[in-house]
Amino acid sequence: MSTKTKAGFGKTNITPRPGVELCGFGPYRNRHSTRVLDPLYARAMAVEAGGQRWVIVSCDLIAVEAHLVHKIRKLVQAATGWTSRQIMVHATHTHSGPCTLPSLIGWGDPDEPYLEMLPRFVAKACIDAIHDLAEASFHHAEVEATGFSYNRELPDPGRTNEAVLAGQWVTDKPEETDTTAHVIRIDRRKKCAGFLTYFSCHPVVCCARNHEIHGDFVGVAVNRVEKDHPGSVGLFLQGALGDINSSFVHGESGPSLIALEKFAARFAGVIRSGLEACEKMEVTKTASVLSDEPYTLAQPGQKKLRDLLAEKERVLAGCDLASEGSEAGMAMVFVRSLRTTLARMKRGEPLHRPMPIQAFRLGPIILTGTPVEAFHRIKRRFQAELGPKALLLSVTNDELGYAPIREKYREPGNYAAFLVPYMIGSVPFTERFEDEVLSATLKGARKIWAGFQVHGSGVHG
Repeated sequence: MSTKTKAGFGKTNITPRPGVELCGFGPYRNRHSTRVLDPLYARAMAVEAGGQRWVIVSCDLIAVEAHLVHKIRKLVQAATGWTSRQIMVHATHTHSGPCTLPSLIGWGDPDEPYLEMLPRFVAKACIDAIHDLAEASFHHAEVEATGFSYNRELPDPGRTNEAVLAGQWVTDKPEETDTTAHVIRIDRRKKCAGFLTYFSCHPVVCCARNHEIHGDFVGVAVNRVEKDHPGSVGLFLQGALGDINSSFVHGESGPSLIALEKFAARFAGVIRSGLEACEKMEVTKTASVLSDEPYTLAQPGQKKLRDLLAEKERVLAGCDLASEGSEAGMAMVFVRSLRTTLARMKRGEPLHRPMPIQAFRLGPIILTGTPVEAFHRIKRRFQAELGPKALLLSVTNDELGYAPIREKYREPGNYAAFLVPYMIGSVPFTERFEDEVLSATLKGARKIWAGFQVHGSGVHG
């Protein structure tokens, strides 16, 4: 291999046809798309340095389930020889795209032809990036990105969508959100060939009443900034979004589209300021690791699950055929999930799914991907150990639900801790999950820093 540091980019359109059901915001909403407001893309960046190499692809999707990731990796490996350890499949987590989580019950039915064809298009972005490898230079900046979000697990006094649209409200707890974005610019032949932007926030400005296909404010912003640099490819990397909502959320259709325009324009400005402020970053080494890490599931027992199933069946028995709202929908989610889970337990099948943790090194930057929606405290603890250039990614290589902080397991019925696991046909994690995710991500990140000394204040050469 060449000793020169190289980067390559690929991009494919993964926009579905109008009519597919959009994924997110509640059970059995029949939220079928009516038009394409802004295209969805799979964007890939490949890197080769110091005899090592990897490729990351960011998809404008809610997530990419493990079986789809497996197909994508097989296609890339067949075309390039690159292995699973070197291929990371990430998602921006837009709720204005198709369902790519067949195990997610009731939150928008998947479109089978789309899922059948999707791996080929995502893999092509990776393959094109690998074939595009050329000598490159890297530049990094961390820039202010405030006013986009709030922590939805905490009180938000005074927040209304009207106040947010008027620019009259920002969170009084900014430390519980991301207040900066990381921007990495990659130049080739003295031109911007591509960029990465890392930020934590549920991209849910457009909500359940919207039926347009788009990548929400982060996807729309990246599409705009790419046009500033013809031929460039921009990847958005989603951080610890588990408890972080956009400040404008759950609004009416018309105001939501206005908010989408405003948020996208402002976030495009954040990316542009980062591209301008970037300073040269040495990338002479890179590395990659991939491992399946252990975690614990609750053990509710078959009797408890049967009792819960009977309770939800009674809810449905009290509804009529024209029932609307979330009560009947959530009851149906539980009924489907519990019937499947009890059948699996009766057959002796494990409920445990793999938790892949994948880490890439880009000079002084660590990208650590997790298949969960990590709560923000996990990211803060992660960076307290490894420093601010250790970037924790959610919804990577699968979607296992939320990684809540331990306190949430002491709130009966908490959505993230107790409801979402049933939505994906599983059972809850335990309150140890916060520490299990942190331990797994630290282990993966530290593996790729062989020869470096790790202190609580950061990673040092």
